[in-house]
Amino acid sequence: MANYKMPTVQQFLKKKKIYDHKEPVWVYLEREMRNNIDKKPYNEKVSKWLKFLRDLKYYYYCEEKRKLMRLNREVGPPWYYELSSSQREVLYALKSNIHQDLLEDLPIRTRKSLSDLGITLKIPKPVLMKAMTNSIQDPGVFIWNLYTAYYKHPPSELRAEYDMNAMILMSCLVFIDLAECIEMLEKLTYASKPPSTVSEKKPRKNTQPNVRYGEYLQKCYIPCYSNHSKNRQTKKKPLPLGYKVRLRSDESYERLCKNLDFLEKRKERNKKEKQAERICKYKFWEPPSTLRNTDPKMVAYVNKLKMLKKKAKPKFKSPYKNVQYNVGGVAFIGGKPRYLLNNVALLPTGYIPINDGIACFNGEYVTNIHGYWKFPKEVKEICDAHCECASKWEDVVMTYLQESKCKCGHLYDFYHEGKAIEKYFYQATRHRKHWIDSAKVYQMDPMEDFIRETVKEALMSAEPTPEPSTPTISPSGLKEKELLAAFLAELSDTPLLIPHLPKANLLNNLQEWVRKRVKGDLTPAHHKKKLLQSQRRWLDLKHMDFRARAYRISFTLKQLKHMNWSHRYVVQKLFEILLNDFVTRNRLMQLNQTRLWWSTMKYDAYASKAFLDIYFTYMPGRMKDTFLINPYSSERTPTHGAKTCPL
Repeated sequence: MANYKMPTVQQFLKKKKIYDHKEPVWVYLEREMRNNIDKKPYNEKVSKWLKFLRDLKYYYYCEEKRKLMRLNREVGPPWYYELSSSQREVLYALKSNIHQDLLEDLPIRTRKSLSDLGITLKIPKPVLMKAMTNSIQDPGVFIWNLYTAYYKHPPSELRAEYDMNAMILMSCLVFIDLAECIEMLEKLTYASKPPSTVSEKKPRKNTQPNVRYGEYLQKCYIPCYSNHSKNRQTKKKPLPLGYKVRLRSDESYERLCKNLDFLEKRKERNKKEKQAERICKYKFWEPPSTLRNTDPKMVAYVNKLKMLKKKAKPKFKSPYKNVQYNVGGVAFIGGKPRYLLNNVALLPTGYIPINDGIACFNGEYVTNIHGYWKFPKEVKEICDAHCECASKWEDVVMTYLQESKCKCGHLYDFYHEGKAIEKYFYQATRHRKHWIDSAKVYQMDPMEDFIRETVKEALMSAEPTPEPSTPTISPSGLKEKELLAAFLAELSDTPLLIPHLPKANLLNNLQEWVRKRVKGDLTPAHHKKKLLQSQRRWLDLKHMDFRARAYRISFTLKQLKHMNWSHRYVVQKLFEILLNDFVTRNRLMQLNQTRLWWSTMKYDAYASKAFLDIYFTYMPGRMKDTFLINPYSSERTPTHGAKTCPL
């Protein structure tokens, strides 16, 4: 007995289990009844009943699985996760944190931001710094590079499974660009609003019939009194799409998603933004001279230099365009530069100068010009709307036009603008049905000449055959996800991130925007139907169990007999491992529950901050928001309750 060796921690963990491996009672009962069916005849009916219960249990299991798959499908893309308002605030501050960390060469703030987002990855410092450096201080490019470096695949490639950290990183890429994506979609589908026509109703008048005793038959209209506006708010129809919807194949859309040229465009855009934000006028190692020296002479010298750098501006414009100045220099008057004019010359013009007399100045006689007379404008006479120009034509032209007509009165063109004199179509009568004089029609029909000339022009022209136009389709009959896929494909050449995420056309908030844009607001009947659907999903989720079970290790009698104080570290380590495993699994189950519950809110796509705060108070969006009770505690009733509602 003294040589007994206690198992190691790993050997204990291999034996951990939730339930005892004993068969259920009803399985034992069914076996016993089938074995004794010859002794007790009624056992056959009971066994059939037990078999029915077993089949019913399997049916319930399949139904639960089907409902879970439906909820997962309705959430959106397999990687999507709704972020709370606190997580979105962290995303907004990520750009300044990256800037500060790059200056200090320590990723302290960025690590704190990632932790606040709910990411539990242990990322090495070189990987983090490289992702920050290559991002050019763009949070979207930073998260894209970080995901690519850690998971060895870019976010544009769809994976079979996503863990919680990958889902949060992918969802961050959505919420970084969500507002800009909606703005670009609005520009893409912009259509000018047609002018609204308001039909004015004429007020009814009291009319007196023009008959005998008409004053007694007079109708009197009195408008009903109302204290509300009479303008009924009619349902606003959505404007037609200014963009023609072009559908693509799945392979084409996938090719556009995997094209990563947009990252360079995004970096270039961020470089321009940085140049516009931080403009430094002085060099860091050379402060301005006014700060460097307090000598008054130096200050006066610097002010003089500033004055010399100012450019002179002409204060008055010349009254005539034909005046030319000869600038001789610049003089400072009142601290401002002014032009000195040497000579003023009058260029020759089409105007007639007005002589204002002669003045003597320093012995020289100067002619004064008071102004200019303008020549009278040539007014082109334009015909009125009722002008009969054709009647003023020469007789030769009118004769030629008359002679150039064919016998039936048409001009020689394909469109037959003249009126036919002869009859080609005879209407039906009671003696015969309608008939067409084909001989006359074929005799005057210029179709053959028209085709011959068209073919000749096509052969003589050097222009290539025009390309066929892209086939378009009406958007009203398409599903929201197909329309959104077409819109995102058009935005794939922009610096946006969302068009390059796999299955981004399943995002509920963007689908709801597309539905409102194409089909308008929900009707009351449709809204009631969607509300009923959400309530059914709530019932499905309410009956699902999202609690994890705590593992336990059943020690044998021999192990308990040989266990002493020296094994306390083994027991403590076992307890910590089991507790951490239970806490982690329970948190992940709660987060998965949060994700599934959000799918029932998709008809309120752009929820306010107050709604998000209330929702994520009860449904935790981050792991640090969850609070769990210790299942291995000796206390039956804990003193503190959970922060989150288990629903």
